Amino acid sequence: MKSFKHILSFFLMTTLIISCFKDDDVLDNRLSLNPKNISEIISDNPDLSTLASALEAAGLIETLKSTTTYTVFAPNNSAFSGVDTSTLSDEGLLNVLLNHVVSTTRPDFTSTMTTGYLKSLASGPDGTKLSLFVNNSDDIKLNVNASIVNDGKDLGATNGIVHVTDNVILPPTLVDHVLANPNYSSLAAALVKADLIDTLNGTDIFTVFAPNNAAFEKFMMDVEDAFGWTSLDEIPVDILTEVLLYHVVASTNLLSGDALESTQTTLQGESFSIGADASIDDMSYTNSNINLVDIQAINGVIHGVDKILLPDSVFQSILSRTLNIVERCDDRNFTSFTAAVEKVGLTSQVSTDQLTAFAPNNNAFTTFFLTIDNFDSLDDFDTPEELDLLKKLVEYHLAIGTTLSSGLTPGMTIETLNGESITFDAGSMSFVPTHENAPNGGIVTADIGANNGVIHEIDNVLVPDTEATALGYPLPPSGAAVYGYEIYDDALNSAFWIGGWTTPDFSNTDQVKSGIYSIRVDYQGDDGFQIGGAGEDLTQYSTVNAALYSENGTSVTFILNEQWNNGQTVSIPAGEWTYVSIPITNISNGTTILDQFVIRDASLSPNTLYIDEVGLDVTYEQPIPTFNYEIYTENNLTADWIGGWTSPVFDDTSNPSTGIFSIRNVMPADQGFQLGGTNIDLSAYSVVKFSIYCEDATSFRLVMNEEWGNGYYFNPTPGQWNHYTVPLNDTLLNGSTTYTQFVIQEQGLNDVVVFIDDIGFN
Repeated sequence: MKSFKHILSFFLMTTLIISCFKDDDVLDNRLSLNPKNISEIISDNPDLSTLASALEAAGLIETLKSTTTYTVFAPNNSAFSGVDTSTLSDEGLLNVLLNHVVSTTRPDFTSTMTTGYLKSLASGPDGTKLSLFVNNSDDIKLNVNASIVNDGKDLGATNGIVHVTDNVILPPTLVDHVLANPNYSSLAAALVKADLIDTLNGTDIFTVFAPNNAAFEKFMMDVEDAFGWTSLDEIPVDILTEVLLYHVVASTNLLSGDALESTQTTLQGESFSIGADASIDDMSYTNSNINLVDIQAINGVIHGVDKILLPDSVFQSILSRTLNIVERCDDRNFTSFTAAVEKVGLTSQVSTDQLTAFAPNNNAFTTFFLTIDNFDSLDDFDTPEELDLLKKLVEYHLAIGTTLSSGLTPGMTIETLNGESITFDAGSMSFVPTHENAPNGGIVTADIGANNGVIHEIDNVLVPDTEATALGYPLPPSGAAVYGYEIYDDALNSAFWIGGWTTPDFSNTDQVKSGIYSIRVDYQGDDGFQIGGAGEDLTQYSTVNAALYSENGTSVTFILNEQWNNGQTVSIPAGEWTYVSIPITNISNGTTILDQFVIRDASLSPNTLYIDEVGLDVTYEQPIPTFNYEIYTENNLTADWIGGWTSPVFDDTSNPSTGIFSIRNVMPADQGFQLGGTNIDLSAYSVVKFSIYCEDATSFRLVMNEEWGNGYYFNPTPGQWNHYTVPLNDTLLNGSTTYTQFVIQEQGLNDVVVFIDDIGFN
């Protein structure tokens, strides 16, 4: 019985072994009858004599006799006919031969080979092992051009297996790998069209992020929708080249383990980032995923991706053809502008009409609302009259037709939908509004395309002259600067250090805004005026301010606390002092302590800039006007008597138009402020001037010399000082020539608080 069990066990084991060989398609009995190692199989095969000689010369015969398991793809003699091994160095020959050898735990039989990548023993950059592509979709092919010959497959050895091939498998280049894998045939065709084959076939090292065919199919759908291109042949070579170069990183063999959580700069010039999850964040809105890694070539490495990576230049071109002006503005985050467009009912027109939009960015709107007196935000435009005002402002940023930057000429005027024009200033690359006190709109980004026109991003809201008063646009500063925090006024605040980027002259006398000195900075191009170290708490302030002068016009960027990517660029017109007010939140990027302040040249050309009145929250005292005959300024009253209609306070300091004092009145309905005249001869004067402020929307009239049947009626803009110049004619005086009375009478409301200042004759 015991003997029978041994016999049965032997029989079962033998059967199992034979079954395993059958499973591996080793049907010949050469291994069992005459076992040989790989070196012996090669040496004993006359059709592999060239390979045997090469293995001997390279010292690999003994290696292939070892007990390590190998799969060897053995080129037959005819395979070497096109390869001159005599030109190879010893190291080169060794690497070619090792590219035919795969170290494995079990032999790779043809029946078990699947399409995919193996690692050969050949070395690429940094000693990484080269990849070997096996294509089992029909007859087995290896890399680009090697096939296993019919009578040379599955030659079993004691230490592995040998497959005879009809071509030498040279160490593959990046191009070889792309050509070998049919999943990348579209990429191969694109490389040919863009003439990049030689670049990626050379000796320079590259990392290639290779889009598969499915990625190209999706890309072709996108460009067909945008441009009507239905095939690679229809894509302009320059665009295709730019896209392909965006997939190539030079001078690095970047393996997958080192690529995660990195930013890569491409041959195209732009960058993309790779996340911890192997996703790639390019310039489009949809990330790509790495779905194949570390395909090693002799001159670099390939990682497969499932989407075409798009550089910003190409992606913006696609958006230009697929999005209208409103959508493009939203896409570029000009959301304040599109909110204004929507609020006044212009969205449909701006989405469909062929237009040029001069779109202020969000920083421009922030600055605008900090500047004007009558509105703090878009939400404040709510009455029909105010919405009509906002509509006119929006229309001032729109023009019929498409005006590209290439079509802008010096001094060119562009008529807007508002009816007023803007003028192009070529020196500062900005648009000049009709309101002379408002800043130019400097071009930040030109020629942002849309499917119904073009957009020019600008850095200021353009103010038309006809709407300036209703918006509450302030008069230009003409009095002394008043500082929330002084940085420079004739001398630099001693709390600051001076950077060495430029050599500013802090005692310049050539161009001075006020006082004795200003700062002169001679820029050489892309350098800056730099100070810092004060440590002041920025949360107490709203704006950083400076007065700037350039003889020829220029542009500069304001930067706080080394937040270089958050600077705000402004245009400085030629030959005049320009007052710049930048919201701190626009450029501080959340920093709260004043450590550094930079005014950096943005023109990239040598120029001279003069700087004065630098500080935080700078305001200006309006100068007290002068009159040929003064009735009231600064608590100086010239009057024979004061009427009893109201009880004016002549030294009120809560709200002066200029100086320190104004007159405060609480006016009952149809009553007013009344002064007795001094009986001077009015024929010596032509106008009477006065300033008035009232929070309420109401009407007034000016009455002179008790001519109650006459008078000058006016409706001041609520919430701001209004300045009036009224002719001394018969409409007002009814023929009277002696000054006997001055009255400002409120019409209709009760107990209205009114401030009056600066009354006199000229």
